[in-house]
Amino acid sequence: MVKYSENISHGYLRSCVICGLILILSVSHLYGQLAPKTDSLKAQLQEAREEQRIEILLKLSDQVRRSDMEAAIDYARKAVDLSERVAGEELRGESHRNLGRLLSMNGKHPVGLQHLSEAKRIFEQIGAQDKIVATLENVGALYRRQGDYSTALEYYYDALDLKEKQNNETDLPHTLINIGYINEKLGQMSKAISFYERALEISQRNDNPNDIAINAVQLSNAYDSIGDNDQALEIMNIALDASKRLPGEHAMASILLEISELYRNEKSYDLAKEANSEALELAQNMSDNRLEALSLKNIATLHAEQNNLEAQTNYLLQAIPLFEKSGMREEVIQSRYQIASNYLISGSITESIEMTKHGLDDAEEIESLELIRKGLEVLTKGYKKIGDLENALLTQDELIEVKDSLFDQTRSRQITEMQTKYETEQKEQEIALLQKEREQQAMLRNAFLIGILLIGIIGILVYNRQRLKIKKKQTELENTRLKEQQLEQDLEFKNKQLTTHSLHLVQKNEAMKELKEKINEMRHKDNGNVNRSLQKLQNLVDYSYSLDEDWEQFRLYFEEVHDHFFDILKKKYPDLTPNELRLSALAKLNLSIKETATIMGITPNSVKTARYRLRKKLDIETEENLTEFMMEIEKKGKKLN
Repeated sequence: MVKYSENISHGYLRSCVICGLILILSVSHLYGQLAPKTDSLKAQLQEAREEQRIEILLKLSDQVRRSDMEAAIDYARKAVDLSERVAGEELRGESHRNLGRLLSMNGKHPVGLQHLSEAKRIFEQIGAQDKIVATLENVGALYRRQGDYSTALEYYYDALDLKEKQNNETDLPHTLINIGYINEKLGQMSKAISFYERALEISQRNDNPNDIAINAVQLSNAYDSIGDNDQALEIMNIALDASKRLPGEHAMASILLEISELYRNEKSYDLAKEANSEALELAQNMSDNRLEALSLKNIATLHAEQNNLEAQTNYLLQAIPLFEKSGMREEVIQSRYQIASNYLISGSITESIEMTKHGLDDAEEIESLELIRKGLEVLTKGYKKIGDLENALLTQDELIEVKDSLFDQTRSRQITEMQTKYETEQKEQEIALLQKEREQQAMLRNAFLIGILLIGIIGILVYNRQRLKIKKKQTELENTRLKEQQLEQDLEFKNKQLTTHSLHLVQKNEAMKELKEKINEMRHKDNGNVNRSLQKLQNLVDYSYSLDEDWEQFRLYFEEVHDHFFDILKKKYPDLTPNELRLSALAKLNLSIKETATIMGITPNSVKTARYRLRKKLDIETEENLTEFMMEIEKKGKKLN
């Protein structure tokens, strides 16, 4: 029975404490942390007019939401209605945002989303960036409560991007915490902890006790979830110290509940009860229904683990009306189920069935399949205990249908979570790049400032030596000019050598071609030994075309002018043959087809064929100029080098 109690209450209780702590510590963007007393606000409301009246309604809504959620929503609705008639755009948007946020917290997500969407539209229209960020986070929280983590992350990351672009480090931890929380829900604990640690580091650097408390609680619970209880307690005490620096005692009470949970994990029940009793006393002194209810439920859990189910039932019965006043309907349902289970064990079957039915009615109203499943399980056991097999069978059939629906939801959620993990990784990579860019910009900015400082320090020395430097600079410039002039002359000389050598090759091969033609003529006129001698001579001429000495000499001259051309070409196109490399070099020199044919010892048609094949290997269009292509290859290669 203790195991069942822990399963249905411990995880959800901790979630409620954390969310409640964030609500307690969160600073309202519009009104600040310290709100006037409710009675004083009500008195002001009677005399206020138009926009001032809207502001007071919003303050009242914020003031009472922890103790009476329905009243808070009622104030928020009145603010929206009035803002539609008399308020400016920003106040009207804030009224919609506040109502949407409260409705979402109360489980009314579709209507809440409508108001949040309207708030976002208004803020975007007037360019209120801070309000847009706040609304994005509210929408993210709405989807998070529904378990739609993929959509929630989209809104949180959008909020994070806006804050980082604004260099808004003050509010950054809140968004980091939310992103970390979703990663934790997705089972990515290392990512969650990294976001929590970054949030805590920023809040400690800013010495903001409010943020330190929130971020330390989240980080502590993350360490607790991976079994590092000692680290969790150490960080939770950081949160407790920070809460003591805050006005009011809400934060301290919530953190004490968390410390109680950590002691409970270690089976240190006396220390757990001590911390929890202190939290309960603080909650009662503040008349905080929500914290008081959570404290009572926490004490109930401690008694359950010590097998005192009667005490657990009594504390839960005290907690239920307080949960109802706070609008925590899921906690009401969970508590009813636990009491019903305890009644089953003690033999109070009728009371168990009635209590379970109350819980089921609430679960069906808020459309929670998981809570309906838990209720049907308890109810089935109750009917079986009293021998009402007909109702037991009917309830069992309902339970099977609900489980099937839950299975479908789980499968769909698993698919969504896989997609979310992928999208999260992509988004984190983008954020890492943005962060790196900002760090680089900061380094450049700091380097620039340091440079200015150094310039100021050495300014006098620089002034005294300026004339010498100018003279030295002039000498260097003159030397550079002379070197450049010499380089130009060398390049011009090498170009002339290359051109001369190319012309020499053309002339030489032309002469050899003419000699070959004369030999052919003589061969047709003479016979016998003369023909054989002429054939040998012709073979010698043909051989001279293929000699590499002229080519190597040409290549030497060519590479002196066009450094690394062949290396660049072979690296980019490794399949090119030696002949194709030669053809590329001749194309680079803009030689005609006839000149190329003469140098290579082939016919012009063969040159055209070779050029066609070369174009195919280089993957260039027929109309593209081959010489310009070779020039572009050389330019790109030099840039890379």
